[in-house]
Amino acid sequence: MRSSLILCLLFLIPSVYAADVAIIDYADQWTQVRGLGPSLEKLGVKFDDITKDVELGKFDLNGYKLFFICSMATNNPQIHQSLDDNEKVIHDFVRNGGVVIEPTQADQNEANVDWLPDGLVCVRSDPDLPTVEIVKPDHPLFNSPNKLTENDFIGWKYKGWPTVWEVIAAQSGFEVLAKSGSGFVILEANYGRGKFVMMSLAPDKYHVVGNDDLTRRKAFMFLENLVHVYYLDTLPVEEGGRLATSWGVIKTRIKGSK
Repeated sequence: MRSSLILCLLFLIPSVYAADVAIIDYADQWTQVRGLGPSLEKLGVKFDDITKDVELGKFDLNGYKLFFICSMATNNPQIHQSLDDNEKVIHDFVRNGGVVIEPTQADQNEANVDWLPDGLVCVRSDPDLPTVEIVKPDHPLFNSPNKLTENDFIGWKYKGWPTVWEVIAAQSGFEVLAKSGSGFVILEANYGRGKFVMMSLAPDKYHVVGNDDLTRRKAFMFLENLVHVYYLDTLPVEEGGRLATSWGVIKTRIKGSK
C-alpha cells in the first residue's frame, strides 16, 4: 500500500510543477548577470524564460500564473519597447488572474512604467536609499515563509548601491507595502482577478552578486517570500483529492501511511 501511494504521489509532481511561471532574465550593464533564473532554480520553481520572445517584440502569457520581470530588464531597449507594445497582453493576463512582478529598473531606462493600465502610475527616480520602512507589517510578503522586519533590509550592498536602488518617486492607484523616505519601495495593486507588484529592490541580482553574505542571504529570503506569496501559496493544496503543492506535503502523506 505504501509503495503504491509513493508511486502515485510522485506521478503527480510534474503536473504540480509544470512551468506556469514566465520570466524575463537579462544581464544588465551594471550587474552583468542573469539572477532571476538561478534564484528560481534554487527554489525549485520551474519556469519558461521568454526573454528572446520579448526581445523579438511579441509574447504570449496564456497558461501562466506569474510573469516575473527581472530587475534592470529595461536596460535592454528591445525589452523595454516590447513591454510597452504588448501592454494589452499584460493587462489581459492580470485581469484574468495573473500576477506581474517588476523589481527595480533604472530611471534612465524606464522612468514611467507605460505598460501599466489606466489608473495605475509608477514613476521611478534616481535616489538610492539604505533603509526600508514597512508600512503593512501584517502582509504575507513579510511573514511567509520568512518573518521579515525592517532590520532585514538594512545593509544590502552591491558595489556602491544600497538596499533601495532607484526609488519609486511617485505612484497612484497602488497600496503601499513599504517605503523609504518620501519614496516608495514595494507597491501592490489589484486589477481584475490578478495583481501588479512594483518594487525598487533588486533581490534577484543582489542574491547573486551582492557584496557580502548578508546581502545575498537577505535578498534571497525576500525573493523566497515573493515567490511564495504571489505564486506557490496560491497553488491548490492536497485536500480531499486535490493536488499537493510541495514535496513537504507529499512526505507528510507518505509518513502518515506507515
